[in-house]
Amino acid sequence: MSKDKTQKNGWFKKKPAAPKPPKIKHRGLRRPVTLLCWSVLIGSTSFGVYKNMTAIETHTVHEVQVIKNKVIDTHALATFTTDFAKLYYSWQPSHEALDQRQKALQPYLVEQLQSLNADTVRSDIPTTATVSEVKIWDVSKAAKDTFHVLFTVKQDLTKGKDKKTVISTYTINVMQNDNGDMVVTKNPTIAAEPATARIKLPDTQSDNTVASSTADEVTKFLKTFFTLYPQSDRNELKYYVKEGTRPIERNLKFVELLDPVFKQTKRGLTVTLSVKYLDTDTDMSQVSQYTLNLSKQSNNWIITDGI
Repeated sequence: MSKDKTQKNGWFKKKPAAPKPPKIKHRGLRRPVTLLCWSVLIGSTSFGVYKNMTAIETHTVHEVQVIKNKVIDTHALATFTTDFAKLYYSWQPSHEALDQRQKALQPYLVEQLQSLNADTVRSDIPTTATVSEVKIWDVSKAAKDTFHVLFTVKQDLTKGKDKKTVISTYTINVMQNDNGDMVVTKNPTIAAEPATARIKLPDTQSDNTVASSTADEVTKFLKTFFTLYPQSDRNELKYYVKEGTRPIERNLKFVELLDPVFKQTKRGLTVTLSVKYLDTDTDMSQVSQYTLNLSKQSNNWIITDGI
C-alpha cells in the first residue's frame, strides 16, 4: 500500500496547523479623533503665522464723554421781571388808574395770582407810588421750565406833601415755555437784599530779599515811568516796558507812589504799589493799583509784566 493511501486511511496523524500571528491593532494616527486634533493644531498654527505676517498695528482708544452744561440766556427773563416789577409796584389811588393797572397785570400773572392780587392796592389809600429803578440780582433754575428771580425795587412814594424812597427786595417764580413765552407763577415774596461782602485783604510788606539800594533805584525808575505814562506814545513806552504797551492818552498828572512793596521772586523783582494821579479833566484824584514784574537789562530797569 502506498504511503499516500495509508495517509488517507488515517494511519498517520495530521500535523496541526501553525498558529497564526495575533492581529496588531494600530491606534493613534488612523483614529478619527486623533486626525481631528492634528488638523486643529496644524490649522491654528498656520492661522497664527498668517495673522502675524499680515497684522496691522492697532492702538487702544479710550473714549471720554464730555458733558457740556447748557448756557441759559437770562436776558429775556430779566427784562420780563423788570417790566413786571415797574407795573406791579406803581399805582395811583383812583378807580380808573387801578382798573388799568389790573388789566395791564393780567398777561404777566397766572389766573390764580390775578385773583390773589385783586385787592392789594385799594382806591382809598392816600399813597401814590412810582418805580425809579429795578435791579435783578439773580436768575436761577427752580424746575424744568421755571426760574427763580431775585430782584430789588426802588419806589418813590408820595403821601400828601410827604415824599420818601423805599427800597425792597423780592423773589418771584417765572415759567418759560419752549416758545419763550413767560408768566409769573409765584407772587412777589419779601426777601433779603444781597449784602456787601466784608473782607480785609492781608497786609503786604517788603521782605529782606531786596536791598535798600535796589529799592531806591526801582522807585526812581517807577516815578519817571508813571510821570510819562499818561501822555507817552508807543515808541517812548518801549524803553520802559518790555515789547512796549498801548498808550492811554489821558490828562493825568502824576502825584506820588503809595506803599510800594518789593519782593524778589523766581520771575524777578516784583513791586506791588498804588499810583496817585490828578485827573485834570474832572479834578478828581485817581488811584490805580499795579503788581509789576521788573528785570534789569544793560544796567537799566524794565517792566516785564503788569502794564
